[in-house]
Amino acid sequence: MASPPSADAEAPASPSAPTRSSGASRSHGATAAPPSPPAPGSAARPAANHVAAPPDQQAKQVLHRRWLIPLLALAAVAGGSAWLVGRWGLVETDNAQVQGHLTEISSRIPGSIVRVLVDNNQEVKAGQPLLQLDDRDAKARLFRARADLEQVAREAQAMLGQAGASVSTARAAEGLAVADQLAANSELARAAADAQRLVSLARQGGVSRQEAERAVAAYQKAQADFTHSQASRQTAKARIQDVGVDRQKAAAAQAKVMQAQAAYAQAQLELSYTRITAPSQGRIGSRQAEPGRQVEPGQPLMTVVDGHPWVEANFKETQLTALRPGQAAEVRIDAYPGKVLRGKVTSLAPAAGSRFTLLPPDNATGNFTKVVQRITARIDLDPRDSKELNLLPGLSASVVVRRP
Repeated sequence: MASPPSADAEAPASPSAPTRSSGASRSHGATAAPPSPPAPGSAARPAANHVAAPPDQQAKQVLHRRWLIPLLALAAVAGGSAWLVGRWGLVETDNAQVQGHLTEISSRIPGSIVRVLVDNNQEVKAGQPLLQLDDRDAKARLFRARADLEQVAREAQAMLGQAGASVSTARAAEGLAVADQLAANSELARAAADAQRLVSLARQGGVSRQEAERAVAAYQKAQADFTHSQASRQTAKARIQDVGVDRQKAAAAQAKVMQAQAAYAQAQLELSYTRITAPSQGRIGSRQAEPGRQVEPGQPLMTVVDGHPWVEANFKETQLTALRPGQAAEVRIDAYPGKVLRGKVTSLAPAAGSRFTLLPPDNATGNFTKVVQRITARIDLDPRDSKELNLLPGLSASVVVRRP
């Protein structure tokens, strides 16, 4: 008979129990390999229970997967539509920079720098002194011009007085000559009548011949006096003409006075040029002036950067139809990310930027390559947005403008 199975016999494995590896079913005499230690820093993970989900739960998962893809597609379409609606009609460019007035300071006269009163990055106001040149030469020229002015002024005054005195003398001489001529004319008429009467009486024997000869001599003397009076009158008239020449000399002297006044004013200007002041409010940059340096007219000494910047945006020529003066614009400065500044398009350049270069392109040379041209638009910023920002000329920016 078959004996019943002993307790030591191996029971059949249940379906839910984990199966042993072939290595575990080896004989007891074999030594089992020790388990490998866990990796450093890693925790022991429990074995995953691969339990099959119920059928109704699997159906729900399949249903969720079927609706998820259309919902994601619908959300993508809605987001793309919203982006298109928000960006529709906008023209933008990132080829933009902050600009400002940069005034180059130079001397108008040659000289040597005595003092420099400002430094780089310093705030200055309009009319504030920037540097001082040696003014000793300018003061000497001013003193000489003042002396020349006084000299020619006195000479002109003397000539003018002389011309006035000559006029009075000439007029008095002319009046005296006229009176002498009238007297000589009267004396000539009386002597002629006496000579005629005495000569007639002498022929009749009424008077002596000597008396008749004296009457004729008196007549001849009267004729000579009358001729002398005529000559004196002509001399007086010539003297009046000479007075006109004196007046012209006095006018020429007055012109010299005006020239001396102009020279004196020029000397005053040159003295004022030894003190160079700021033309406008701003900040000092690129200072090259140093005490003791010899400078020439037009030589750059420093630059004043105006504190009222604007933005120049270079749009493509294909965007030109969308730009109009007065349009609102949004400006973003790369130095201040996330900050949107309000602005307004104030003007457009009269030509493409390539026309203002040092060597404008010539498309008729045979090596033509079509390049999209750029049109510069000036955009003034709202001071309420930019007053707290340190906007420096040269900062990069991007501009967005909506089509009209």
